[in-house]
Amino acid sequence: MGIRKEAVFKLGQCEVNPSDNSLCFFNSAVDGVSSEKVSVQPKFIEVLSYLARQYPEVVTREELIDNIWEGNTYVGSKALTNAIWHLRKHLNQELGEDNAIETVRKMGYRLLIEPCFNQSDLVDDLDLFEQSQLKIAQLTSLNRRIAAVGALALLFMFSAWAYHLYQDRIRYVPTLKQSLTTAAGSELYPIVSPDGRWLVYGSRSNNRYSSLYLKDLTKPTETPKRLTSTKTAEIRAVWSPDGEALYFGSEHRSEGKCYLTKLNLDSNEALKLGECYTYSSALDIAPDSSRLVYIWDAGEGDGSGLYELSLTEEALPKRLSCAEHCSYRDRDLAFSPDGRWLAIARRFGNISEDIFILNTKTAEERRLTFGLEDIRGLSWHQDNERLIFSTENSGVRNGFIVGINDKHILPLDVEGMSYPRSIPNTDELVYSNYMRDYQVASFALEQSIPTATFPLLQVDYSYRNPDYSAITERIVYVSNETGFNEIWTSDINGENRRQHTDLKRRVAYPSWSHDGTKIAFLAPDDKNEGNKIHVLDLSTSNISILATPYLDHNRPSWGWNDEMVLSRSKDGITEFYLDNRLPKVINSMNMRLGKMISEDKLVFTRLDKAGLWAVALSEPDNVTEVISEHHFGEGYNWVATDKGIYFRNTRRGFQLINFWRFNTGLITPILKLPSGSIPRSGAMTYIANNNSLLMTLSQNYKRDVIKLQHRLLH
Repeated sequence: MGIRKEAVFKLGQCEVNPSDNSLCFFNSAVDGVSSEKVSVQPKFIEVLSYLARQYPEVVTREELIDNIWEGNTYVGSKALTNAIWHLRKHLNQELGEDNAIETVRKMGYRLLIEPCFNQSDLVDDLDLFEQSQLKIAQLTSLNRRIAAVGALALLFMFSAWAYHLYQDRIRYVPTLKQSLTTAAGSELYPIVSPDGRWLVYGSRSNNRYSSLYLKDLTKPTETPKRLTSTKTAEIRAVWSPDGEALYFGSEHRSEGKCYLTKLNLDSNEALKLGECYTYSSALDIAPDSSRLVYIWDAGEGDGSGLYELSLTEEALPKRLSCAEHCSYRDRDLAFSPDGRWLAIARRFGNISEDIFILNTKTAEERRLTFGLEDIRGLSWHQDNERLIFSTENSGVRNGFIVGINDKHILPLDVEGMSYPRSIPNTDELVYSNYMRDYQVASFALEQSIPTATFPLLQVDYSYRNPDYSAITERIVYVSNETGFNEIWTSDINGENRRQHTDLKRRVAYPSWSHDGTKIAFLAPDDKNEGNKIHVLDLSTSNISILATPYLDHNRPSWGWNDEMVLSRSKDGITEFYLDNRLPKVINSMNMRLGKMISEDKLVFTRLDKAGLWAVALSEPDNVTEVISEHHFGEGYNWVATDKGIYFRNTRRGFQLINFWRFNTGLITPILKLPSGSIPRSGAMTYIANNNSLLMTLSQNYKRDVIKLQHRLLH
């Protein structure tokens, strides 16, 4: 007998319902009445249903990935492990089983509890005649395949022999790295001229605006030449195909404007082509020199996106990105050497980004990757069939290469690779070596002896985004100790550490509930095309996802009574409820981070305007300014206490930790740090017990330009 895919079935005292993705646990003492109903992710239910339909057989990992993730091994491998972990946790705990799902070594998984299906869900097998006809058809097809295989066998053997020789030729190509720059600054966005002689890169230091520099690769000991003025800021450029000019964004600080600029290298003449978004925005030029494509915001309410500017005729920039009701934003781009494809790095939400390619003739679009975290540079291989890219995963940057036809991703295993760029007409590339670790640091306030920040943990991995609970007297933070960003907690001394999640899905921005029983955080959705607000219940270790129609959510924080979570959606400041009610928009403002400081008062920062703001939830339209935008330009690195607000202030060449006092409105600097010490995406929290601040600090290493030779590039 067969079984319908959508069939409801029982595993002991648990009813599995695929229609609403629930596990319903019954208590025999209450006469079959459900004692607990748990909603889980749809893919988890699909895995459990598939194992039940195959009971008591062993099901291989490959079979599960083929049937549930459509053969996508890159996503399915991690997702299947995660699904089995969650199913075991629910079933073992509620049914009292030692192991409801068995891992059969080197084979797969087997369900150990016999499923009970309704008779109505059983499908009759084929009758004897139909089985005979089917068998005949199968045998006929098999004979044809045998004949075809025999004819292709010699061809296959010859191809395998040729491929083996090719692999032997590239297998022994060594991985060689050569430093091209040794200056004290940070060298970013390297690109080599079409003739392979000249290297251009952007460099900035703590006390100067960034500029573009030109280095002659045939004279490695010569000092690089600065190409742009010290009164403007530039960092990212592309060469014209003939090698005679550079195109880049240039910020003129005295005017407060950014101009898309063409610099003719022979005459050193700079020509303004139009406005740009920022000097670090991505851009590239078509191989036929006909047009530039770049990231820009035209100020028409569509947000930033891809724009095309003709270089052969006078015309206004044309938007290429989605303009209305978009579920993504484009962030980086690269033309293929033959001009047929435009590669695009596309961000979904704020913790998920993937690569697409657009056919420049037909507008056909393909998706190449699923579930990347943060792309840091795109470049085409000279064969027009592979893309080289860098991505940051759980705080570690590395390089990869992906085929545009088979979508197969191979790691280059070059830690620190950022902004790779192929050297024209070669199998080599240049990249910026970027190594950055994060740590949670403690700073004691009002000490009689001046002190510096102290790391919370003396460890070699990155950890960040702390939040403190006075009820539990514990710190929650994100750590990549296991190879993935997961939720951890410790006491105020960094000891008695515990890992609370094993999602392997890049969790971020944890926030304690006021009563210390729950932690809200962000994690990607099932499709890795956005994020959802997750809530961890520490008493049960269960993780629930709050109901939402939105794709993207900003950092979560808790309402005063812990019955809802506040976050920004595309509609504004929004309340998300723990009882699965649909969320409610309370104000249309574009909030970055908000914190409740009383039962009715929310203080928050805004994406569209500097300053610290406040709103009463009972009067959501009455928004007031707490700290003027002239004194407060921070987005995330701030914390409210009973007496006032601690916040980061960025100055030219250094950073300050300031304190704004409620009763006087005065701002007092309390700590001076080197520029870049506190990252823009960090977090800050206050420990009243010992009157100290916790904050995310970053360790910036010197960044140099490296030339790379690698076997996978051949």
